[in-house]
Amino acid sequence: MAAYAQQQAALRQGTILPELQEHCDQLAAATPGVEEFRANHGSIESRQWTLVGSNGSAPRRAFVRAKDGPADGWAPKPGVAKLDFQPPLGPALTAGSSHFLVYAPLKSDSPDDAEKWVTVREVFGEAQGDFTWRGRKYGYTLAPALPCFPRLQ
Repeated sequence: MAAYAQQQAALRQGTILPELQEHCDQLAAATPGVEEFRANHGSIESRQWTLVGSNGSAPRRAFVRAKDGPADGWAPKPGVAKLDFQPPLGPALTAGSSHFLVYAPLKSDSPDDAEKWVTVREVFGEAQGDFTWRGRKYGYTLAPALPCFPRLQ
């Protein structure tokens, strides 16, 4: 946690530590899945995040909004129990806050999948758990914030 605080302070001051720059480059090259979760009046909501950038511009984070979804991207996630989170995700979510679930396949079907899992471990730490989606097992870690790239305004 201390390292994360140091990284965030460096970003606010406009400096990037060499190890942080390495992690940022790694995130841009092998971007794992990112979904933000929150508890809202007894239900779980989420929104997916991605990196966007064009014509050589620096990457920025943006949430993926469903065509007819709300402007802030949040949507109920009633099927989250079907993903068989181990340990269960619900207890980690406290009312009034959100967490970023950073994930990648545990078994690689491609070099790209393998790189994404390495990125999750090296940037966010060892897996805190796993879940199953469409027959594949994914490892995940929860983070209070995402490093490196600002949000798209």
